[in-house]
Amino acid sequence: MRTTAARLLACLLCTSLAVPVTVLATDVDGPNDCSRLIRDYGDAPEDTPCYPGVIGHFPSCLAPGAPGTREVSCPFASTPPLATGYVRHVSLATAPSYWLGCGPPTVGPMGIDSEADAKVNSTGALGSSCAPGVNVDCVENAFGMTFGQDECYGSSDAGLASPLAFAACAATSFTFKTYSCAATAHIAYLNVLVDWTHDGDWNDALQACDRCVPEWAVRNAVIDVPPGCFTQTTPTFFAGPTAGPAWMRVTISDAPVNDDFPWAGSATMAGGELTGARPRTTR
Repeated sequence: MRTTAARLLACLLCTSLAVPVTVLATDVDGPNDCSRLIRDYGDAPEDTPCYPGVIGHFPSCLAPGAPGTREVSCPFASTPPLATGYVRHVSLATAPSYWLGCGPPTVGPMGIDSEADAKVNSTGALGSSCAPGVNVDCVENAFGMTFGQDECYGSSDAGLASPLAFAACAATSFTFKTYSCAATAHIAYLNVLVDWTHDGDWNDALQACDRCVPEWAVRNAVIDVPPGCFTQTTPTFFAGPTAGPAWMRVTISDAPVNDDFPWAGSATMAGGELTGARPRTTR
């Protein structure tokens, strides 16, 4: 796949966060991801609770969702939100695949599940809230809630082994894993979204910490994706001022994303999709 988005149920902006894994998923449709054509979706809550008492408006489900809000007190690249979109990543038959995460090397390259819609719910039930007949692969607990997900921390298809912890108003970065089927390194575009305001979207930019702190924390940063399994480090960005856990998404793709990416995802890209790797969303 030439696009990757990660569902990071991240501990965003908190000093610490424990997210116990209830059921650990893996790449449920098996290895040989280098030779398969795959379609993968980002999986954060859309039109369902994402925190206690807060409805998520993160772009995940194919069906358009209600728009999120936009709190902007400083310049921000994102456009005002309309109906919430989705993030769909597809592999190409003409180019080697790459993705977030590294599966066990003894069973062949793995890390991507092909799916018809986002695998996410806010109840821990089997079925996804996005579409009937689409089932989640694992369950994680966070914020006093239970979420059905596509991948969970530490599984063979996860880009992160465990939750992250960011210090408020501090320069920070984090590491994540990529896998590439190519024989040589190639360029990809990295995007990181963090819900610093905990309002259920990634549309905001705060004048805080003596600077502008956008929820689009890393925007179209160019990275090299080497062959095989590799540990990457994001560019430095500033964490927001409000302590507490939050949702984060990490995406790598062949092309830079549009200015509406925080709320539209890939819906306005050519073909409504990103080529390359996959999206990862985390709480």
